Amino acid sequence: MATTTRYATPARSRPLHAVTAGDVLGWALVGVLAVLIGLPLVLVLLQSVFPGVGLSATWGFQPELLGEIFDRPLWQRSLVNSLELAFGSMLLGGGLGFVLAVLRHSVAFPGARLLDLSAWTLLVTPSFILAQGWVLFGSPSGIAANTFGMAWVGDVVFSPVGLIVIMSLIQYPLAYLAVSAALHWDDPVYRQAAALSGARGWTVLRTIRMPLLLPAAASGAVLVFVDVIGDFGLPAALSASYSFPTLPYSIYASVRQSPVSFELGGVLSFYLVVILAVAVFFYLRLLRRNKYDFLTAQATLAPRPRAKQPWLWAAVSLATVLFTIGLPLGASLQVSVSKSLSGGLTGTNLTLEHYAAILASGSAMLEGAANSLVIALVVALMTTALGFLIAFVLTFTRFRARALLDATGVVALAVPGIVLAVGYIFVWNQPVLAQWGVALYGKPALLVLAGVATALPVAVRLQMGALAQVPAAFLHSAALSGAGLAVRLRTILLPIVAPAVLSALIAVFASGVFDLAATTMLAPPSFATLPVEILLEYERGDYGYATAGAMLTAVVVIVIASIGTVVGRHLIRRSYEQRASVPPSEVSP
Repeated sequence: MATTTRYATPARSRPLHAVTAGDVLGWALVGVLAVLIGLPLVLVLLQSVFPGVGLSATWGFQPELLGEIFDRPLWQRSLVNSLELAFGSMLLGGGLGFVLAVLRHSVAFPGARLLDLSAWTLLVTPSFILAQGWVLFGSPSGIAANTFGMAWVGDVVFSPVGLIVIMSLIQYPLAYLAVSAALHWDDPVYRQAAALSGARGWTVLRTIRMPLLLPAAASGAVLVFVDVIGDFGLPAALSASYSFPTLPYSIYASVRQSPVSFELGGVLSFYLVVILAVAVFFYLRLLRRNKYDFLTAQATLAPRPRAKQPWLWAAVSLATVLFTIGLPLGASLQVSVSKSLSGGLTGTNLTLEHYAAILASGSAMLEGAANSLVIALVVALMTTALGFLIAFVLTFTRFRARALLDATGVVALAVPGIVLAVGYIFVWNQPVLAQWGVALYGKPALLVLAGVATALPVAVRLQMGALAQVPAAFLHSAALSGAGLAVRLRTILLPIVAPAVLSALIAVFASGVFDLAATTMLAPPSFATLPVEILLEYERGDYGYATAGAMLTAVVVIVIASIGTVVGRHLIRRSYEQRASVPPSEVSP
């Protein structure tokens, strides 16, 4: 959201036709977002009525394709499966996140922080890694059957209800964090009035607290719906074990098959985007129907009295961690150190040969990990820089197209990565681009652009909060002293918000290493990437090698992120100390 105070020259002294540096920067960013997000999305949607446009000499206008989803079994099954999975996960995952958040912030008990740890761990762990863990646990020859003797687990996991439960356990943190943020503050007036009227704890929760938490609960549920319906990780993990076509996976298959099915990718992408737009529309309408601004000047940090049965709630926290993190990641870890999936957890079946094979010279997994780490680093640097500039324009300038700039970021946040990846194929595979020498399809550079487009909304949101806390007068004073825009950004704004910039950099880097949708769709055949190698080995049935690659790279990413965070904070602290030691008279504008 743009702030009301700006650093720009007051309107009375600035001509209406004057173009400021902020305007130039704003329009440049609009152009960048149009190339990164707008054009790919438009072109992939055009394929739904103009199949092959720009890529085939025989393309034409075929609006009847939109109605064929009700006649073609695969298209219809993909739509129904996606809706069932998303709605079921929205209800179950949204409800689970709501209940756990209310529990976490209502009473104090040992192990309460485990709920936070579980939520954040799930949030940063790629869904296809978690999904693979669940598949390895529940498959007929998996961990549940061979280690624990529970063969019936496979029938539960590989069913529509089982998949809804799995996705709910993976995505519930979105609802948990949304409700937790709303529970941070509390106004005791309402509870006190209810208590004076004779209402007990459950009645207060049901009739007062839960209705007031409706916006947060709806927000969390919609976020779960949006993330699940666009998820590519689960169907990719299931592809080798269970037939459950979804919209994202069918879109992927439409481009990977030969010949390419332009109409399939376009029509399914169209319906996927429409479903997401409808979900966001109803969510916004829900928020605007009633007023929920209930906090007053008496609001305080929400108190958390000690629980009457702390052991019970501690057991709930521990069970949450075990089921959501311990089970899928534990299954992957066990498989990575096992000679065979069916051998169980026995001494004769344990081995480190998969890790040794990965670290051996010429390993495709090691090459893919190195390439993915480099691409993730480049994406993180570019995305953080662009996010910083966009957040600056949205917060401190009078740029006329701020709403367009912000809306583009929201679209990129909602549209699944698989749709953008397909759009990148349609855009950068245009024959005319080859004549101009800018045909990027089949080159690693396209992975960088797709990674930036996917991660940019997150980088903007992570930095906007910090920028909103900076008084515009700081930048205005520097402008009056003759400092240009670049100088103001580099010497004033960037040092103040450096911690937020570092957080965005680390977050984008960590998530970019395991970007499955973009790398699967756009990676050149001769260019190994980690997600593609893991998926290929997984589909071949070499589960130990695939999970070892995921586990080893995850450790490397955590180590790099931790070192980067420590070094970054040290450099920021050192910069602050150096600036504080400089006499004011020596500070140049």
